[in-house]
Amino acid sequence: MNGAAFMFFGYVSFRLLTHRPRSRIQRILGLTLAFWALLELKDILLYFPSLKTERLVNSLLFIDGWAVAACSFYLLELTAPGWLNWKKIFLLFSPYLIFTIAYLCTFYAPIFPFYFGFILLYSAVIVLIVTFAARRYQRYIHNNYSYSEHIDVAWLKKATLILAICLLTWVYTSIHITGWGDTIYYISSVVLWFVIIHYSAYQISIPMPNKKGNLLAKEPVEENETTGTEQENGSYYAFREELLKVMEEQQLYLNPKLTISDVANAIGTNRTYLSSYFNNKLNITFYDYINNLRIEKTGKQLLATYPYTMNIDEIAERSGFNSTSTFRRAFFKNTGMTPLQYRKSIQK
Repeated sequence: MNGAAFMFFGYVSFRLLTHRPRSRIQRILGLTLAFWALLELKDILLYFPSLKTERLVNSLLFIDGWAVAACSFYLLELTAPGWLNWKKIFLLFSPYLIFTIAYLCTFYAPIFPFYFGFILLYSAVIVLIVTFAARRYQRYIHNNYSYSEHIDVAWLKKATLILAICLLTWVYTSIHITGWGDTIYYISSVVLWFVIIHYSAYQISIPMPNKKGNLLAKEPVEENETTGTEQENGSYYAFREELLKVMEEQQLYLNPKLTISDVANAIGTNRTYLSSYFNNKLNITFYDYINNLRIEKTGKQLLATYPYTMNIDEIAERSGFNSTSTFRRAFFKNTGMTPLQYRKSIQK
């Protein structure tokens, strides 16, 4: 399992780092996996008896802890695109470096419990921050985009449990070294990164406007957005008739890559004010508003008009959806039924 994990991380990191064109998030993911490959290679070297001294093994355990920091860098970049820079990486990594240097200078074994305690605390804080940042990022996506394929991070929930198992297994096997414990750790780490790679290898990062770069800011700070005299009118939105007219006549909702900026330009207002209209007046996100139009104006009609000759994939595409899975989720949210259940209900 040690060798298999090394081959897995080495191969995937090579593919990501040599891929062209390569995005910032792919580069960070590739570097993170390359570091994990080096950790697995280090473990393979310890199978040579002449290298496996107590001091060397203990020293390498401190370096193993660096993997938690490397993982956190990727998660922070994923949920807060553009926030991470070299200065912040150094600040986040410096405690790990200090612990490692302190042990290498003293070989003082009681440092271990403090190091493991710090790692668990660091991990808990990072999970909380990433959870908050992911929710904020999701809100931003749903307020500005009519699609979510390759840009949302909802899949992170699936990786959280595996991450916890991987971390706890590593802590346990570092204290009680056993063959089966190491095997579980290697398997859990491969499964963890397989899930992450599956969902994020083609991830497209959407930078959020934020002048101060505050990771914990509740909402992104919009730049160069003014609402003019319209904002002073309170709850009255002068463009609402124009919005309905444009949607009816131009059928903008059929554009699978539609953004709120596209709609704002079409009706002569700005993005911030239009987003305020959806959230505060209609109590709905732009994402749900457009997907509801796709279902009501096209999806339901196609299901009724072509009950036998058009499959769900084609209906989803003609309705303006990028994927059938998104169409199914949006349809169920709108009607409380799956497309097939709806089709059967109207045939009775």
